[in-house]
Amino acid sequence: MIFFLALVIVYFSLLIIIGLVAYRKTKKTPEDYFIAGRTFGPIILFFSLAATNFSAFTFLGFAGNAYKSGLGQYGIMGFGTAIMAVMFFVVGRRIWKLGREKKYITPPELIGDRFDSRSLRLLFMGVMVVFTVPYLAVQAVGAGILIQYVSGTISWQIGAVATIVVIMFYVMLGGMRGSGWADVIQGIMMITAMTLAVVFVAISLGGFESANLMAYNANPVLFARPGGGEYFTMQIWFSFMLLWFFVDPMFPQLFSLFYTAKNQKSLKVSMILYPVVVSFLFLFPVLIGVWAHGAGVVMPVGQEDMVLPTMVQTYAPSFIFAFVMVGALAAFISTADSQLLSLSTMLSHDLLGLKKGRREVLYGKVVIVLLSLFAVLFVVGGYNPNEGIMGTLVKTTFSGLVVLCPTTIAALYWKKATKYGCIASIIVGEISIVLFHYKLLPDFGFLPGILALIIATVVLVIISYLSSVKIKKDL
Repeated sequence: MIFFLALVIVYFSLLIIIGLVAYRKTKKTPEDYFIAGRTFGPIILFFSLAATNFSAFTFLGFAGNAYKSGLGQYGIMGFGTAIMAVMFFVVGRRIWKLGREKKYITPPELIGDRFDSRSLRLLFMGVMVVFTVPYLAVQAVGAGILIQYVSGTISWQIGAVATIVVIMFYVMLGGMRGSGWADVIQGIMMITAMTLAVVFVAISLGGFESANLMAYNANPVLFARPGGGEYFTMQIWFSFMLLWFFVDPMFPQLFSLFYTAKNQKSLKVSMILYPVVVSFLFLFPVLIGVWAHGAGVVMPVGQEDMVLPTMVQTYAPSFIFAFVMVGALAAFISTADSQLLSLSTMLSHDLLGLKKGRREVLYGKVVIVLLSLFAVLFVVGGYNPNEGIMGTLVKTTFSGLVVLCPTTIAALYWKKATKYGCIASIIVGEISIVLFHYKLLPDFGFLPGILALIIATVVLVIISYLSSVKIKKDL
């Protein structure tokens, strides 16, 4: 406990120092504060993309789901997320090019300008904000749960709210430059922490082979599809593979990072390194979750997300346990700071439309405070621990944001797409999510987000075609 708190103090102090240095280096212009003046080289961009995407579910949700359903979790998460790097080239390269040419700062700005539609721009922004706030709050929830687990006395709600406050101040100091610099440190911490966790747990269980054999003997169902609870049906498997591929670039914090690249080399290096790191790093929490069965660790229903901390505390030295927990905090904070910044950028730049240099940055900082308050409200009344971190995100953020993908791809590559098609695509897609959620439409065993993606794509094509024909007739 004492060693953990000492590490946390050192870690938070380092973040504040980075924020202060970045504050002094950052010009008080929207471009420099919000997207670091488009100066991120390969290393900073890669770690920013990785650290931003390695969040609460990397340390808690992955292991918790693997504990319940088995090794199939690696297939849908490790491989599914790794192939998302293809979208760095398909979407990211084009976003970077247009951003540099036309000085875009936010995702909605690109979409709205492409179709010359403020309504579409605001709609796109609204969807991003509404469905990213739960994701932001979940990072704080994960940190709160972790603090509660290690301390034994602090409630997860208090820990979560305290984390939000810390992140709020840090983001206001450093902007995107501070976030990027911190992500390099936090990315290294996360990779090191997860590696140490799986190595020490494996050693204590007699090695990787022994740990796997004990888990297999205890629960062989976890080693084959459909896994525990027969969760990994073909529909679910297929849904997750597609979901990560199409939804990840729609996270505003990742979309915005494409603007920060110094050149195409930065994007190419990130595209190569990302799947390499993900393919091995995501295996580690899944293994630990499955090994818990062979080790005789029984997690109460609703507490499965804490299986990784439990295993590391039980089978690793106390100083390793403390470092791994701080590494987990780094995962939460590195995602949350980027989310706060990207959301504040959109609200100040797209909604308020100030475009007055220093004042826009000032208003962006005010929005950071307001968003933090919304995240606190979600923590207090919107998070259901019984669903787990992954369940919460799949039902909210992932399903809501994937609907934006057809519009984004159309804006980048399809000249015949129209603003009417895009607006209809987003609205109908989001309505379908609600209908699937309340069982008013059959999902046939697929994730609602994937069916909504298909519906949004079909609507975009049909309405774009019909509206373009009408425009031609009017002309």
